[in-house]
Amino acid sequence: MFQRALVFALTLMTAGMWISPEAAAVLSGQGQSRWRRTESQHFEIHYEPALARDLDRVVRSAEAAYDRVSSHLNFVLATKVPLVIFAPSGSMTPEQVAAYATSDQVTPPRPHRSRIVLPLPEGDAQLDALMVHELTHLLMCEIILPGRGGDGGLPRWVHEGIANYMVGAWPDDDERLMRELVASGHVPALSQLTGSGGFANARLNDALGHAAFDYIESRWGHTSIRRFLNALIVPRVDKTYDAVFDLTPAEFDAAFRQYAERRFRPVVR
Repeated sequence: MFQRALVFALTLMTAGMWISPEAAAVLSGQGQSRWRRTESQHFEIHYEPALARDLDRVVRSAEAAYDRVSSHLNFVLATKVPLVIFAPSGSMTPEQVAAYATSDQVTPPRPHRSRIVLPLPEGDAQLDALMVHELTHLLMCEIILPGRGGDGGLPRWVHEGIANYMVGAWPDDDERLMRELVASGHVPALSQLTGSGGFANARLNDALGHAAFDYIESRWGHTSIRRFLNALIVPRVDKTYDAVFDLTPAEFDAAFRQYAERRFRPVVR
């Protein structure tokens, strides 16, 4: 499960995030001399000196994530992605990490350039998943809001669901949430959801969105994911579902509900 943490709120991070220039404007730089910088094909990597021995696996993971996400979304960013990595149990405070990550030393807020801030996990599998997850957020938002910050007001099921879908693996908790939802007989109409959906457990959006993008690919192919994002570009078209899937929103909702009920029906033991 990915736990989100806001750098600019100065909380201790347990997962990565991308930061828009609007968030970057909140803090000024501190402790900048402690950081080093290198570049790879698609990234500008900023790191604590103590993490120099991990650079090879960071570059490998970042470039593999870029290949995966950019090819799936058919999108290549015109500039390199700023990537700030730090040791979550290192000597720097959350305030120092956030201040540097949002400073002009990483990238000035103008012209627009989002960035990824990532606590370096010990395991390669977790690092790879975090890279894919956060890079999906960044590239998706660059598609729907080109040259601007923010997420375009997307509902959480879209924003988090596509990142989870791109990682691919289903956390046990998310699968449990979907099975419980299907068992309750209340799979919601996705086209009607806004914000966090009003669920008692907002994480349900992440599982719903993951299932929705799995369904979209299974029925319309992986190229339909980019077509769906194109329909979300701001300013948004009025007939997203009609234009992409040749279905009314109600028809899409009904078809997804049937898919979810088939895939996540309770297991009979």
